[in-house]
Amino acid sequence: MPKHQQPESWNKEETEYLLRLIRERQVMKRLDGKKFRAEEIFQHLERPMHDRGYLKIAKQMQTRFKPLRSAYEKVYASFCYWRENNKVSAVTEEVILAYLDEKQETLSPASLWPHYSMLKSSLKVKENLCIEKFCSVTAYLKQINVGHHAKKSKVLSREHIEKFFLEAADETYLFVKAALIFGIAGACRRKELCDLTVNDIQDTGEVLIVTLRDTKTHLDRKFTIIGEGFVVNPLTIYRKYASLRPVNTSHDRFFLFYNNGKCTRQPVGINTFGQLPSKIAAYLKLEDPKTYTGHCFRRSSATLLAAGGGDLVSLKRHGGWRSSTVAEGYIEDCVEERIKIARKVFGGTTTTTTELSTSDTSSSSSSTNGVQYFHKCEFHFHTNEKN
Repeated sequence: MPKHQQPESWNKEETEYLLRLIRERQVMKRLDGKKFRAEEIFQHLERPMHDRGYLKIAKQMQTRFKPLRSAYEKVYASFCYWRENNKVSAVTEEVILAYLDEKQETLSPASLWPHYSMLKSSLKVKENLCIEKFCSVTAYLKQINVGHHAKKSKVLSREHIEKFFLEAADETYLFVKAALIFGIAGACRRKELCDLTVNDIQDTGEVLIVTLRDTKTHLDRKFTIIGEGFVVNPLTIYRKYASLRPVNTSHDRFFLFYNNGKCTRQPVGINTFGQLPSKIAAYLKLEDPKTYTGHCFRRSSATLLAAGGGDLVSLKRHGGWRSSTVAEGYIEDCVEERIKIARKVFGGTTTTTTELSTSDTSSSSSSTNGVQYFHKCEFHFHTNEKN
C-alpha cells in the first residue's frame, strides 16, 4: 500500500502491539545507543506490524511512540531518584513494595496501576529486570484498590441546562452556551472541544453535523445537533456565536475568546473548557460548583442518554467507549431513576426507564460510525455499516 494511504489513527490493539514490539526488540535501548537513526530502527518494525495486519510506516510508529516514551521516561527517572535518595542499589520485591507504598500517598489506586506498569516495562528495557514475577506487588496493588471510589464530576440536569439557556445573558455567556451545546450533544471531552475547527462543523440548515477528529481513542466520532428539544433553539445560539468570528483569523479553531458581545482572534485553551461546568454551576448557585469538573459535559450527556432510554450499545457508540464498565461509570446514579425502578418492581405505572442492555454486541460498537441526534434527552442514531 502506498505511504499516503497508510491510516494515521491508532486503536488500542495497534498501540499495545507496538509497545510489545518495542520491548521485544529493545527499541529504547537502541535509541539510547545512538548507533542508528530513529527512523531506521522503526523501519525494522514495519514488517511484523504489517504481518499482524497493522499497516503503519516507520514515521507513524515513531510519532506514536514519542509521547509514550516521554511518560515511561518520567516514571523511570522518578524511581531512579527515589533509589538514590534512599541509597538503594538492588531492585528487589521489598524495594518495589516500599516505592509503591510511598507513591500511593500521592497517587490514587487508579493511577498507581499504570505507574507500576510503566515502571515494569522501563526496568525490563533499561536494566533487563522482570518485576512482574513479584507476586506480592500485584497482591498489594489489588488490596489498596479494594473499596476505592473514584471522585467523579457532578452532572448538569436538563432543568439546569434550560435554566442557564434562559437566564444567562448572551452578552456575557454566549460562548459558554455554545460550548455547553456541543459538549452535551457530543459527550465531548475538553480537548475535543478545544481542537474543534470550523471545518469540522457542517450546517445543513436543519441540522449541524459535527466531526470530532483524532479523539482520545484515536478514532473520529460524529454527532449532530438539531434545533429542537430545548426552550431555546441550539442552532440559533450556534449561529449567533459563529457569526461573530473575526475576518482574517489566522487559524481554523472554532471556539474563540468572547467578551462583551465580541469574539477575539485568540482560540480558547483546554483549561478554559475544563472550568466551564464550574462556571455554569456557580451562575446557577448549585452546591459546591468546583465539583463540576471538566468531565461534567461528558457525564451529563451520558446520563441524559441513559435517562432517555438509550441502551448500552448506544451509550458506548455515543461516547466512543470500548468498555461497558467504563461507559456505565459515566452515568449519574439519581433518585428519580431509582423511583422508576421501584415502581416497576412493585407493579406501579411508570414511563420508560433506563434500560442498559448487558448484551454487548462488540461488532455493533466497532464496525459502525454513529451519527447522533440530540432531542429531548433522546439520541437517535443513523448508522452506515462499513463494508
